[in-house]
Amino acid sequence: MDIAWFTDTWLPTRDGVVTSLQSFKEELEKRGHQVYLFAPGTENRDDTEENIFYYKGRVFHGYPSYRAPSLFSLLTKRTERRIANIQPDVIHSHGPAIMGIHAVKAARSSKAPLLFPYHTMLEDSLHFVTTSPAMQAIVGRLLPIWLKWYFHRCQGVIAPSHAAAEEISHYSEEPIEVIPTGIDLDRFHQADGEMIRARHELDGPVILHVGRIVQEKNLDLLVTAAQRILKEKPDAMFLIVGEGPYTDAVQQHVEKQGLTEHFLFTGFVPDEELPDYYAAADVFAFPSTYETQGIVAIEAMAAGMPVVAAAARALPELITDGKTGFLFQPGSADALADAILDALDADVTAAARETAATFSTERCTDRLILYYKRFL
Repeated sequence: MDIAWFTDTWLPTRDGVVTSLQSFKEELEKRGHQVYLFAPGTENRDDTEENIFYYKGRVFHGYPSYRAPSLFSLLTKRTERRIANIQPDVIHSHGPAIMGIHAVKAARSSKAPLLFPYHTMLEDSLHFVTTSPAMQAIVGRLLPIWLKWYFHRCQGVIAPSHAAAEEISHYSEEPIEVIPTGIDLDRFHQADGEMIRARHELDGPVILHVGRIVQEKNLDLLVTAAQRILKEKPDAMFLIVGEGPYTDAVQQHVEKQGLTEHFLFTGFVPDEELPDYYAAADVFAFPSTYETQGIVAIEAMAAGMPVVAAAARALPELITDGKTGFLFQPGSADALADAILDALDADVTAAARETAATFSTERCTDRLILYYKRFL
């Protein structure tokens, strides 16, 4: 198949959407399918070797790793010309913003089916657009209208979890297919955690968080919970892997609580080292209530680690409390601390890995290909 993907986020940005795209793209191309990617960039440029078409975009306010193409780009015929050359079997839009509108244009000009996976709960992301409460209220009223219009342009809709599918069902006239993102399990079975412990001089229990450091990940809750955890585990270390615009705020919170010596912020970590960081930890803490799937939680489970996650959205679909991980009441620092302390004394390795195995890249790509074929 020839497949045209349109996305509002791509490398060098690192987030859950980019992780999903990379995972599926690599496996689809390994199987002989061709993926053509339309994405924001620093300039209008066609990378014909990689089949990536970049649209010049400005840096998104407050999030320097994100770019947004101009509305003017929608007035050009560039997208239609590229699509006419490709003649894709399927057009797959990964977001409803500017590049998503390009996908609608591409579908109209080519008559190819337009499919749409809902990766991110945009209703909870209004602070990306503006910090003004008044403007957030206005955008919040307009967003459902826009989403309903966009969903109705699509012949197929995908969600990464049943919880996400239920939450967006009122937008879509089409049945929603649940297809999660897969992970490369082998990466997490062959990791070297001792190397990371030696590098950072980690001797006691290690509580890990991996991901973008943004407000919606609720890392402040982990900082608050740390005080209680350290009373019982005074040699514990909290390892925060990743970067993002909320890093300074979290670090300031850590400093105010007098916990600097117990928190280590690594910044960006190369993909090839991430499995080693998982293997170095004893517990994975995931206080976010924002997740439509929770890819990092699956990665942690593939490493055999107990995941402590908020009982919100997709995470209860991954975790059976006390068996494959631990769930806690969202927003409660005491409940988070209790769950982490329980997890430090638990052995859920086999059950966690068994759950993660159902999210292999191969299995999830099988499901995506079968879904594509319905529209041919």
